[in-house]
Amino acid sequence: MALTTEVHPVKLNAEIVSEGINIEYLDGRTVKYASKPHKIEKCIRCQPGKDVHVISIREGRGEIVYVDELKTDHKILESTGVGKYLVPSGKSVEIFEGTTAQKEGHSIEICVDFKFANGRLFVFQEDEFGELAHELIEGVENE
Repeated sequence: MALTTEVHPVKLNAEIVSEGINIEYLDGRTVKYASKPHKIEKCIRCQPGKDVHVISIREGRGEIVYVDELKTDHKILESTGVGKYLVPSGKSVEIFEGTTAQKEGHSIEICVDFKFANGRLFVFQEDEFGELAHELIEGVENE
């Protein structure tokens, strides 16, 4: 079986709600990212061993990319509209315009350049124990 390194995402219906983000897949199912995102300035280094999902949302439409994910078959991703990019060690991969992923040891670092990014950018780190949610922002905001 050949290893598929890329599956390009498609625009999906997306809604930001007070308790997280709702995404409607191409197959009609809705998935809920149920953690309220914490704001982080420009970059986040994800914890080793976590599944990393990056979501770009603008005007009720969103794209999801799984970063360095090897478990989900590319046909399943294509049927849902979710993308996937593998990140070679020492290289940077553009996952959305202005948004890059880079492997640092066993961690994935996600950075955004807001001069080029289009919409709001969220990073979810998941494993069997829970989910961490972040929104990458241009500057520190007072909450």
